[in-house]
Amino acid sequence: MTEHAPLPDPVRADAAELSATVIPRVDRFRSRQADDGTVAAPTAGDHRLLTEIRDAACAWYRRTSRHEQADALAADIDDWLAAGLGTPPHFARSRDALRPPEDGAAVFFLAPLTSTNSAPPVGRRLECFHALRREPAALPALMTTHPHPRNNCQSLILVTGSEGFARGNCLVFFPENVAARDKVAEQPYAMFFYNKMRKIHETYALPGAAAVLTPESLPRASTGLAPRPCYEARAVWGYLHDSLHYQGLWPFDQHITLKMNWFVGLLEETKVDAKTVLACAGGGIPHAREQIDMILLERVFRYPQADDATRNFDSGTGVFLYSWLRAHGALTGSPHDGGLLHLDHDKTLGALREYVATVEGIEAEVTTDDAYRAAARKLVRTFLPEGEPKQRYAFTEDQRVLLRAKQGLDRLPALRFSWAEW
Repeated sequence: MTEHAPLPDPVRADAAELSATVIPRVDRFRSRQADDGTVAAPTAGDHRLLTEIRDAACAWYRRTSRHEQADALAADIDDWLAAGLGTPPHFARSRDALRPPEDGAAVFFLAPLTSTNSAPPVGRRLECFHALRREPAALPALMTTHPHPRNNCQSLILVTGSEGFARGNCLVFFPENVAARDKVAEQPYAMFFYNKMRKIHETYALPGAAAVLTPESLPRASTGLAPRPCYEARAVWGYLHDSLHYQGLWPFDQHITLKMNWFVGLLEETKVDAKTVLACAGGGIPHAREQIDMILLERVFRYPQADDATRNFDSGTGVFLYSWLRAHGALTGSPHDGGLLHLDHDKTLGALREYVATVEGIEAEVTTDDAYRAAARKLVRTFLPEGEPKQRYAFTEDQRVLLRAKQGLDRLPALRFSWAEW
């Protein structure tokens, strides 16, 4: 796909059909659901609407030779209708029937699921998305120079979808997002809608950083990128980030339960992004400076602005990294009375190297899960103090500088994404 090449005609035609038949019905139905996916006092109209969704989606699945998905969706919806829409949905069959598309192919999925970080309301509501897999041009070379021990990720262009995907900042879809009674034992796919990044980055991360940093120190390599270079940079970041989860002394796939601990996970997530920045700084990676600036701006200046920041995992990583950079001389100045902070690029790299060494030192020293959790908690609490009940941490006075742009950004309408932009 060239910079201004349109999406393939068959993909556009499918998008138009789904937008006319399935998606409006899904949006109507999800508005009737509670966060757990149930429908309070379901009516005959709710049953009829869900049946129409089933028939339209299954017809599209079968016409495009996705028979396994059609069978699974029909069975899941029929079982839910039989159990009653006042019961939580269980769509494990649809979840497990989904196969990731080959590069250059499209995918469609429909089920009650959580569209993480989307525009409210977010819960296990009926959602659907239609997307085109488009791996970055640099991927074949990266798979040689920076091999991934277990790559199950897909880079996608979101073409169209229901409100949970077409509005708001949801970039990801994992099998564990699907409403189901059983837990996912492994992750056979992980889909990322990277074409959404450009608008999200420009709308939230850049103003958030500009409210905190001096103009001359504001990272700018990820500013004003055209759609394709931005997509490529974000997809390469995603590949490197994910590959690093599976390396080292405590690889993610061998210690999934441990890495899901809030404190351990916070260190892990921050570590792999730090290592991605350092890999980019080491040379030989396409879009390296764009990735470095995008990672810092997203992690430190966008994630902490979430409404549920003191409960939100990603927000915690950003606030933690901010204070780590402050403590290691990479972010200097006083935020009091509106003062701006100076971000030093070279000192940032040094601070990230020290951070990686610190976490990997913990990993080399601990021998049990309990010891790892205790050490992680101790390090995190150095920068993220205890919060109120049901909160993971509390902002310190110094950390509240990260919220300067929040009030203005909160007034913006949720972003909307459309295939017409590509």
